[in-house]
Amino acid sequence: MPAAGRPQLVERYAAYTPPFDVKALIQKMVASVPPKYLVGLAEIILTDTADLPRTFRRGVVNSRKKRFRMIQARGVYHPNWNNHPAWIEIFVDNTLRAWERGLWLKFRLYREPLIGDVLFHEIGHHIHFAVRPEYREREDVADVWKTRLSSNYTRKAYPLFGAIARTLQFLTGRLIAKLVQKSAKMELKKGLISRAEFDERMKSSRKL
Repeated sequence: MPAAGRPQLVERYAAYTPPFDVKALIQKMVASVPPKYLVGLAEIILTDTADLPRTFRRGVVNSRKKRFRMIQARGVYHPNWNNHPAWIEIFVDNTLRAWERGLWLKFRLYREPLIGDVLFHEIGHHIHFAVRPEYREREDVADVWKTRLSSNYTRKAYPLFGAIARTLQFLTGRLIAKLVQKSAKMELKKGLISRAEFDERMKSSRKL
């Protein structure tokens, strides 16, 4: 049973077996999200694209004024509609496909960001739609919340890492902040993150 005020997690795979316990990881990540941001979110369904009905396979989703086929999506947020509460769909096969060869997914350093990027982005859509609406590009808002929720999860999951980072920051001045900023600039240049996510990371790095 999910904790009070938190969405129920459902696994429903038609032709896919995750390479690790994705549900346990998502439970841990969802637990790090303040309950006020999850109000009205009923379910998070972990599935694969093989489970999509044939009519949905040809469907499209809109993102930053572009259209993508549903079968290519990593995650989709479904707002409440016609008395049906909001829910999130995560296509685990699409999320992990590029990393399943080799040993990458055996390490938390790689698999946690892959899952977190999708989960926290879709929760960001829920926050924007149902909790704290803003009048700007919805994908930008979701990316900002993704960055904030990811940072919050990292602080809770790895408190020792934060202590080490603060110690290094004290000893080296602004070195850690500069490394974070340099990494963000490289990812932005390669198109791996949006301008909104880049701006949020830069803002956070100034607090280091």
